[in-house]
Amino acid sequence: METIKAKLDETPFQTAGPFLHIGCMPNAIKINKIYQNDLGEIPFKDKQENELITIEGSVFDGNGVALDDVMIETWQCDEKGQFNEDSGFARLIPNNITKKFTLKTIKPGSYKGFDRKTYSPHVSLSISARGLNMTLNTRVYFEDDELKNDPLLSIISLDNVNSLIAKKIKKNSYLFDIFLQGDKETIFLDI
Repeated sequence: METIKAKLDETPFQTAGPFLHIGCMPNAIKINKIYQNDLGEIPFKDKQENELITIEGSVFDGNGVALDDVMIETWQCDEKGQFNEDSGFARLIPNNITKKFTLKTIKPGSYKGFDRKTYSPHVSLSISARGLNMTLNTRVYFEDDELKNDPLLSIISLDNVNSLIAKKIKKNSYLFDIFLQGDKETIFLDI
């Protein structure tokens, strides 16, 4: 007698699909009155505009095409290097016309990890998009910070480290593009 497993093929993995941000960020795409605010809309609620930095960029596929059906979630510590349960999380999507995402947040401070090592200021990113079977994780570091002693960056080749560094384009504003594949591929972390 055949077992059920022998008769049925495994279901293929599902990708994030183009509609993920509809359920997670309805206000951002003009589907209003479901939630008062989208979760992660403002990562640090008690900060003034002059305390914030902007990180902007695009997510590019392997052909160099900027994508808009992407959702990015971020997590970071505050300016003192402290993680708080009610702040530091953000969720954003690229603009469907410009294909650029914009994160307005505070510049994080250095912090001591569980391993007691000091990590340079960075923002952790999780990227979900059509065609991805799982989220991709990476970090954004800042070019105007001391980076040579960061425990993670010290084990990555210099050529690849550049894919994790946001470039300062003006005061309190950084550019960070994410490349999913190709020659400029961003370093993704297996976490």
